[in-house]
Amino acid sequence: MAVQVWIGEKPEHPQERRAILALAQTLEKLEGLFLILSNFSVGGRSIDLVIIKHDAIVIIELKHCDGRVIGSVNGPWIVEGRNGEQKRLNPGRKNPYNQVISYFHALTNFLNEHRREFLSEQKANTIDFRTCKRLIVIAPRIEEGSQLDLDWKVEVRGLDELSAYMITERSSEIELTEEEMIAIPKLLHCTPWTELNEVVQEEKPAEAPPPPPPLPWRERIWRALQTGRLAAAFAAIALILLLFLVFRPPTPIPRADAPLAVLSAGTPANSSIIGFNAIISQCRWNGYQLVGKRWDAHSQTWQNVAAGEATTGASPDIIVALEQIDACGNRIELTWSVQNNTARPVSLPLRHDNIKISDGLGNDYPIANDDSRPGTITAPPGSRQRGVAVVRRQLAANASTLRITLLEQPFGEASFIVALQP
Repeated sequence: MAVQVWIGEKPEHPQERRAILALAQTLEKLEGLFLILSNFSVGGRSIDLVIIKHDAIVIIELKHCDGRVIGSVNGPWIVEGRNGEQKRLNPGRKNPYNQVISYFHALTNFLNEHRREFLSEQKANTIDFRTCKRLIVIAPRIEEGSQLDLDWKVEVRGLDELSAYMITERSSEIELTEEEMIAIPKLLHCTPWTELNEVVQEEKPAEAPPPPPPLPWRERIWRALQTGRLAAAFAAIALILLLFLVFRPPTPIPRADAPLAVLSAGTPANSSIIGFNAIISQCRWNGYQLVGKRWDAHSQTWQNVAAGEATTGASPDIIVALEQIDACGNRIELTWSVQNNTARPVSLPLRHDNIKISDGLGNDYPIANDDSRPGTITAPPGSRQRGVAVVRRQLAANASTLRITLLEQPFGEASFIVALQP
């Protein structure tokens, strides 16, 4: 058996069950044993999906998205449908990046604590389960035009790419026998999903049946005559349809200046769109998005750190917060704050050459350098300072998303994505 599905509880949603079945059917065709662990809890976390093979463990956050996905390390993730309607992933909870990071810490801590229960003494002294992979999977696929800005800690793939990923990827330091693999779901109190495992096994391609014996010559002639009559009947039907299309009255073409038909795109009452009027008014957003980064001396680069997430001792050196967007008049004001945890001053210029703003319609909103208060936010060591950047134009009435990008200071490029509800 090349694949086994284990569960803590049966997935509640049919789309999750279909995704697991499709994945199991794909992995069944590959060599070696694959374990799929679904819908189980560890360390107070309910985990969507884990795949175990002999040389890798992949911790997965599975998301079903019918449209383009926009997201980054911090802040909300947005799904934009083909009709332009937007909704937020995980409303009221962590975004998918921070979810899979929390899954990673819960599961790897558990495995490292219990490794001597299913590994030999020698292997338990050398293996470190913190080399498990972290992956966000978008089902059924990642749509063209999606904007996903993640760091090295987490990868993202479409469900249609997952089987290829499982073939090529491995976790360093992890090398498990089949017995050791199967011990992991048992330790996590998972049980085999018998129904689904049986379906996967039953749907293996069967051997082709032998060809039937040749028919007697009289029967072959009779069938040929019957086939000729059917062909003549279909040809007559096709001729009638062709004559109907040729002689039917033409359909009038609408004038170029005729009004367009109005389409309704209402929002359901339980919609999870981020409201632009969430707190104060119809034109003010108070979502408070954070981006935190830490300087890595080894690579000489700034590394993303999930602000507010308990990580392995790595706290941000600098945290930039987009606190508010006010578009109530004929201008747009963006309130920023900078928290400096380093030993040197940090600057955030509120200028058009450092902050780029655009909406989902392709409109740009350049910063008015002379109107920003102050022109540059300067935060001394250990302090937090605020400022307001100003745009001298109105927000487009039908804009549904704002993408705000820091280009250089204080720590290189970083993006903030704000969903608006016009």
